[in-house]
Amino acid sequence: MKPRHTSPPVSGTLFFESTSGKDRRSLSASLRGGRHPVSGDTALLSTAPIDTPDVAEAAVCAPATLRLAEELFDRWNEALRSGDARRVSQCYTEDAVLLPTVSNVPRLSRREIQDYFEHFLKKRPLGKIDQRNVKFGCNKITDAGVYTFRIIDAGKTEYVPARYTFVYESRDGEWLIAHHHSSLMPPS
Repeated sequence: MKPRHTSPPVSGTLFFESTSGKDRRSLSASLRGGRHPVSGDTALLSTAPIDTPDVAEAAVCAPATLRLAEELFDRWNEALRSGDARRVSQCYTEDAVLLPTVSNVPRLSRREIQDYFEHFLKKRPLGKIDQRNVKFGCNKITDAGVYTFRIIDAGKTEYVPARYTFVYESRDGEWLIAHHHSSLMPPS
């Protein structure tokens, strides 16, 4: 069987196919004697690149810097400080995913995110980044690390450390949160 490139690569992987088109194996599997075919139903596999524009598309990447990541967090934190759940939700894309700190319910829309913050903002939260790791992509910033929230509950001030991930995307020239995960730090 002669290898042939049949589709755009996914994460740099070239696929080899038999003439029947039913035996898809990655290049690395073919080098291991073909013992590891691509798992799952090959009829359902997409050959389109993941998170990469088509060749016909021109990708224009918005500038992304560490300072921008800091400013995006500060904008979100200031929205928290305002106490306005609608203002906080406007920091998120319409189809954002929020995996919140103090709820087991994923929030999958701006409306659901606003609902979460209507309750959480009653504790007057304010975040401070303790440690961050920022990665950049085309129109995407991933900021992950540890932050501490000051919350005031029933007149008592508490400081709550948590892990976080923000994925910001530039959409129509505006940087918004597309994914936000926050979870309490486990006991040490």
